[in-house]
Amino acid sequence: MTSPVLGQLAGRAGAPPRPVDQTLVTRDGVDLRISYFPSDAGQDATPVVLLHDFGESRAVMRGLALALQTPGPAGAGEIPRRAVVTVDLRGHGDSRSAAGVDGPVQLDHARLRQGDFEDMVRFDMEAVRSFLVDKNDARELNLNKLALVGSGMGANVAALWAANDWDAPPLAVRKQGQDVKALALISPAWNFRGLALNDALRQPDVRQRLALLIAFGEESRDAARDAGNVIRNVEKFHPEPPPDQAKEKKDLFVYELPAALQGTELLSKASFALPPKIDEFLWRRVDTKSFPWIGRKVK
Repeated sequence: MTSPVLGQLAGRAGAPPRPVDQTLVTRDGVDLRISYFPSDAGQDATPVVLLHDFGESRAVMRGLALALQTPGPAGAGEIPRRAVVTVDLRGHGDSRSAAGVDGPVQLDHARLRQGDFEDMVRFDMEAVRSFLVDKNDARELNLNKLALVGSGMGANVAALWAANDWDAPPLAVRKQGQDVKALALISPAWNFRGLALNDALRQPDVRQRLALLIAFGEESRDAARDAGNVIRNVEKFHPEPPPDQAKEKKDLFVYELPAALQGTELLSKASFALPPKIDEFLWRRVDTKSFPWIGRKVK
């Protein structure tokens, strides 16, 4: 007799496509390094962008990227592979070079100023979106099902860029925003170097319409306070559904983990099972929803 797990995955052939490293160039001249973990599901694939914490790099997100690329058995039937992108935000990892007036300039995360963090939202994430637009129009993924997962600083970047995405005015000739459907925020800071979550949560769609997952180590007073601020701003818009409707309607997931650890350290502690929780969150709130594929470029 076939086990339920094997039965759910039986239709998916072979190993997942191998990740590809690429360099994107932002509008202000930063060489932004990413890793792209493709899907083999074509325009049915959910795209997921993973954003690291301050002082880290996309390397810390590789394990989560591989886990999310091939979803686990969260529900009945085969789950299409996702298209996952990990990013070295400016001044981090391999994204340390930028064009300057007199030649290349080296960036160091320890010397970034408030404007540099704001440029992560304004320029780095727009370069990632342009990359995803190309993949969308090549029918390699469905940008209309975009999910963002951020850790620490990356959580703030994700939330603020989601607000920008939902603030984008509709155009008559093409779709240009309202793509982010889910946010997973791991140890979000209420204000990280000028990246204020209050600014993101003023955007009504971010606080009301997006599916949200918030995880933090509750033994840190600062982390619990900051996550609590986020939760208080959104929970009234996401009432707990009756137990028999939770799978279909629950759209706010809060994990108060028994640790002082924060950020990507929470991802690596097996007993917390945070990657499977994120996987199931994406399956419930994005993968199984009917967000139509829409081409973006005017032909």
